[in-house]
Amino acid sequence: MNKIRQWLRLALFALLAILAVPALHAESAPASGGAQTQQVPQTNAEIRQWYNDQVAVIPKLDAGWIEQGLSPERRARQAYDIRHHARIQARAYMQDKQEVAQLQARDQEKYGNPDGPTFDYLVAQNVRKGLQGAAVYEEIIGSSNRTNAEYNARFNVTPTTGQ
Repeated sequence: MNKIRQWLRLALFALLAILAVPALHAESAPASGGAQTQQVPQTNAEIRQWYNDQVAVIPKLDAGWIEQGLSPERRARQAYDIRHHARIQARAYMQDKQEVAQLQARDQEKYGNPDGPTFDYLVAQNVRKGLQGAAVYEEIIGSSNRTNAEYNARFNVTPTTGQ
């Protein structure tokens, strides 16, 4: 039961993080004063910007997690989950499924997983770098909002700085 509560809490944090970021494009509200609606990103450039926006909130969320007294491991798992879910959602938005397959093949080759590195992969990678204890998790947190400069340049996207 405790594991279920932990999982639900983690899922809630990830959902709140995703909802905390405004969509790349929001339609203007009607003159009558209605609420704004969010559009789903369509082009690869819009999707890339959306992805950058999703992970940009992680440092701010982490500051809150620190205030809540969460352990470095717990914070790293939450940061990882936000980024991982953003990766999966960004690929779901992509129109060209061949491009998605290419990204999955790249990730399979690089990480041994078509959906990118697993949390355990990142932990092991940091241990191989010589990190120990909390430093292993702090590195995961620190890298969770850094995105690939090559892909950003390819789509002429500038990473979003903290929200």
